[in-house]
Amino acid sequence: MRHNESLEELAALQSLGALEGDDASVFETHLAEGCARCEELLVDFRNASAAVASGTPSLVPRSVLRSRILASLEGPRAAAASVREEPRSSAAAAWLLAAAAAVVLVFVGLDDARLRREREELASRASLLAARVSEAERDLARRDLRTRVLESDDVRILFLSGKDPQPQARAKVFWSERAKRGVLVAGNLQPLPPDKQYELWVFDKGKPVPAGVFDADREGRALVESPDLSAIAAAQNFAVTVEPRGGVPAPTGPIVLVGNPAA
Repeated sequence: MRHNESLEELAALQSLGALEGDDASVFETHLAEGCARCEELLVDFRNASAAVASGTPSLVPRSVLRSRILASLEGPRAAAASVREEPRSSAAAAWLLAAAAAVVLVFVGLDDARLRREREELASRASLLAARVSEAERDLARRDLRTRVLESDDVRILFLSGKDPQPQARAKVFWSERAKRGVLVAGNLQPLPPDKQYELWVFDKGKPVPAGVFDADREGRALVESPDLSAIAAAQNFAVTVEPRGGVPAPTGPIVLVGNPAA
């Protein structure tokens, strides 16, 4: 028999000695099949019941009962039995109530722990899904930008040649003057130290304007989409330099790629 929540309830009743009939047979058979979960619950429930019972104060007969027994001439045995049984039955009832309350608290604790785990798991899944959706949205935005630039009817292609210290480097810039955005495709770039990055520049009226930083992959390739450069009047030329990671507002490092405006 597979473990389920109804068997956990039978474990609680069994810990109180209140399980009878078919339910008792079902639970004993289930335990005999080797359900570790129910054995663990039974131990927990019994421990909880014992802990509560040990904290239940003993009930001492009131002094008036003693006086009443001594003054009675009839049924002395019945009276004595009454004195003996009253505290015992009262204590037993108190123990059963306290143990039942303890079992209920254990059940509530189990349910709360289960709900907390489920909430934490759902929150983790929601966070992961949100991150994936955000990444997908960024990827779609990049693809849309790339498509708009490459398929624009005013796109022009500018070839960039390698310069010392990387004469073998090559690149193309696809530029849309109307969108004021460009896409750089580069190859044969050398790996850089961790604190360095390549930075793309667009020249407007002879002055370099930063157009994004990037890293080359292991094969020396890079694909870069420029940010919105609508503030410039026109793109006259492009260049790539080696700069501190994160980029700088004006070029400071060696030029590794530069375009030929006449090309």
